[in-house]
Amino acid sequence: MPAEITVLDPSHPEAPVHAAEALAQLPALAAVRGLRTLPATPALHCVPLAAYPDPEAAFHELYGLSSHRVWLDSSNAAMDPVAGRNRYSIMADDSGSRGMRAQHLNGVTIMESKLVVARFRGPFFSWLDRNWDSSQAPVPTLPTGLGFALGWLGYLGYELKRECGGNAVESPLPDASLIRCSRAVVFDHEARCLYLLAEAGAEGQQWCRNVVRRIRRLPPVPGRLNSRLPAVQFSAADSGQSYLQKIAASQNEIMQGNSYEVCLTTQIFTNLHESMDPWDLYRRLRRASPAPFASLVQLGAVTIASSSPERFLSITAGGHIRAEPIKGTRRRDASPRADRALKHDLMTSAKDRAENIMIVDLMRNDLSRHAEPGTVSVTRLCDVETYMTVHQLVSTIEATIAPDRSRTAVVAAAYPPGSMTGAPKISSMDILDELESQPRGPYSGVVGYFSPNGAADLSVTIRSAVVHTPPAERQRLSVGIGGAITADSDPDDELAETHTKAKAILGVLGASFPG
Repeated sequence: MPAEITVLDPSHPEAPVHAAEALAQLPALAAVRGLRTLPATPALHCVPLAAYPDPEAAFHELYGLSSHRVWLDSSNAAMDPVAGRNRYSIMADDSGSRGMRAQHLNGVTIMESKLVVARFRGPFFSWLDRNWDSSQAPVPTLPTGLGFALGWLGYLGYELKRECGGNAVESPLPDASLIRCSRAVVFDHEARCLYLLAEAGAEGQQWCRNVVRRIRRLPPVPGRLNSRLPAVQFSAADSGQSYLQKIAASQNEIMQGNSYEVCLTTQIFTNLHESMDPWDLYRRLRRASPAPFASLVQLGAVTIASSSPERFLSITAGGHIRAEPIKGTRRRDASPRADRALKHDLMTSAKDRAENIMIVDLMRNDLSRHAEPGTVSVTRLCDVETYMTVHQLVSTIEATIAPDRSRTAVVAAAYPPGSMTGAPKISSMDILDELESQPRGPYSGVVGYFSPNGAADLSVTIRSAVVHTPPAERQRLSVGIGGAITADSDPDDELAETHTKAKAILGVLGASFPG
């Protein structure tokens, strides 16, 4: 497919600048000096605001009418939270003259600004490398621990594995969908205040003044949930018996030496008879199941409502990498005694620890490919984190990026998340392609941001509902679930774990597990 660039309003005074930026996206022209006439990163305006309204009210007030909006909704929800991990929440959309949208589907990228639409073929990670370039970015003064300095926010889907050693599998949903924000609201949950971030200039200053006025009239506590969700009855991509057979097939592959661990997934789904507002769904989910990497990502026809507890990768502006894979899950119990027993069972389970350690080893290898020698370390191994609905076994791997390595290369080398593929990664993905009956889409990918100062923070898209609202068609609601299969997995326990992982979303919807 040849590249296509359409100028929507040729008479607009900024049209030539937007057209030049679109031209600079073309792979053949990306290296041409002087072609990009918009600065990669304008100076950043940061306004502290001594206010701490209810985040739901703030998001609805500021972004309620946006069709492309993102809320990275951190919550220190663990009983023993990791210090500083969930200090900041980020809200943004694609408004403003420099706002932009990018979507990648089956090898084609579409970029859309207020004035220009560009379509071209090429790998997504090559596009990301061109657009996540910190080489010319000014170093902004930001609050302590905040890496976010505007930039790109959204999701990457599992099918991008085609660029990372996996097979090409077509998905009906975009393989990646992102917005470039030129202003954002950041909640500081530790200091209980807000920061307004905007690109410097008259437009950004006017936006800040407007937001200050609107924020000051918002309530400090959540409002009541008056609307109802439509009734939902799920179908299953795999019956219980079918999933058990796939577990047996996974174990056979392991016995044949083709994998050590296969992260087998399936989906429950429904085509809704009555339209659902994803915002109503997310408000209920965040209250019922708060999580450190919760998010609402609503980008056109696709919405992700997530209560993910798992970080894929964070990268600081200085090049420090952290991965926090999860492997091992137990349900919570209303009885404190039974709940303690479940937690102890997870903590002492040889099978769950083996699952976790295999992914730790995989992540160590992935990060070492672009890390400074001697910097890869495991700083936490098989720790239990407890949330409202589950206990989780979590580890932490850290490293420093080598000075001559691309940050995009770091992300691509670790993609898709090893906790969602198994180990070794490529052979396990091949096995999964044979066993799983549908593309995963956004599920098993990542949600987060890429800032032009080189920072990124990405969570794994699990414990999530995906709502697809195509024009003139019924909404489709899907929930991905699964678990790691090893040689000594108990099939009935693995099947029960899929029910546990769907519990929070099913509870919010008032639905039961199908079958």
